[in-house]
Amino acid sequence: MKCDATSVLPPTIIWISPRNEIIPSSSVKYQILNDGTLIIKKLTLADQGKYACVAWNPAGDNIKNVNLLVEVKGPQIKGHSGRTENKILAVYYQTLLLDCKAEGMPEPQITWTTPYGMSLPTPYLGGRFQVHRNGTLELRGIRKTDEGRFLCIAKNYLGEASLAVDLEVASLDEKPSFPVPNTEVLSLEADGDDISLECRATGKPKPEFLWILPNGTAMSPGMKLQWFFHYLGNGTLHIMQTGVIDKGVYQCLAKNVAGQAEKRYALEPGQKPHIRSTTLNMPCNADGCPQATIIWTLPNGLVLDKSQVIGRVTYLSNGTLQVKETSEFDRGSYTCKATNTFGSSTLSYPVSVMVFPPQITHAPPSITRVNRGSPVILNCIAAGIPKPDISWTLPGRTTLYNYSAQVISVLIQFSSITVLILQS
Repeated sequence: MKCDATSVLPPTIIWISPRNEIIPSSSVKYQILNDGTLIIKKLTLADQGKYACVAWNPAGDNIKNVNLLVEVKGPQIKGHSGRTENKILAVYYQTLLLDCKAEGMPEPQITWTTPYGMSLPTPYLGGRFQVHRNGTLELRGIRKTDEGRFLCIAKNYLGEASLAVDLEVASLDEKPSFPVPNTEVLSLEADGDDISLECRATGKPKPEFLWILPNGTAMSPGMKLQWFFHYLGNGTLHIMQTGVIDKGVYQCLAKNVAGQAEKRYALEPGQKPHIRSTTLNMPCNADGCPQATIIWTLPNGLVLDKSQVIGRVTYLSNGTLQVKETSEFDRGSYTCKATNTFGSSTLSYPVSVMVFPPQITHAPPSITRVNRGSPVILNCIAAGIPKPDISWTLPGRTTLYNYSAQVISVLIQFSSITVLILQS
């Protein structure tokens, strides 16, 4: 509020509040400039009323009255009245700030409500939760149990406004994942039909997909290239009128804020493998006195305690278990148990049915050039049912084995002494 006063002798300006108190020239609430202008900081309803500006010098004084009316206003959060909603994704154990910028006259009071019913005033200092003076809620060390709706309520006597924040927490356990197997081998015919390669990954939030063709070309969702089309949304790659030219390894990458996963399709020319009709015989010759009773336990838990025929499985009179026309469903452990009054003995047959012979789908170039002293990674990816074991043979005829991973990376450090590091 301005107070312009002129005279031959420079006047002194004094402001008087509606409560007939002299206003200091500088305070937390007020400031009087050199030209007599009065500034009221953080205006509230309590500040309205009649202010008097007094200008005086030895020759006399003059008074100017200013009537201040404060316009009232209902609460608004981020410029919106009523209720607004928002969704936020946070990563496990990070710190998150939820803003709730509220305006109104009189100044609204801000309160936060958590998903489990806690009411947090402003300001609030707690354990992992804090509410700052500006209404911002700080969440420290976010946990999975913090998921849900956080509600910010700004209220004055004219009403209230609210902001609902639906919080989702993504942890490392929810990075994208594919149903097994992660590598599938499909056959191609010379003039085949269309093929759709699915990329069904689960994760939270929903993963984004990217396909890598055998020649290294990356295809983002919705992209079409020649006879390849990457569908938008579900991650499926469609290949029209497949042929031998389409052979190779196709990679689907699924990624979200928590991490990424990969699925591979190996397209090879030829026909689908089929299982030969072979017969498996597992003898169980037991010696003992008195004669032992033989009991067979199948991988599915079925128990055979006498000669009988169940489907393709036959328990022969000599104790031998016979499985006809074996298939991949017959794999597992078959246990023979011989028992008499003096004790028992067991014999197990771990059965693995070769459905698809091992095939290397990705190998390093036959000649790999590297600089002396720098590491080199040689990848070997193989597919087969059952899952094949991979071994590496080094130039010195040393053989390295690894049965816990499909990909073996060998780091070779070239120097006067060769150092070998095996990475799973």
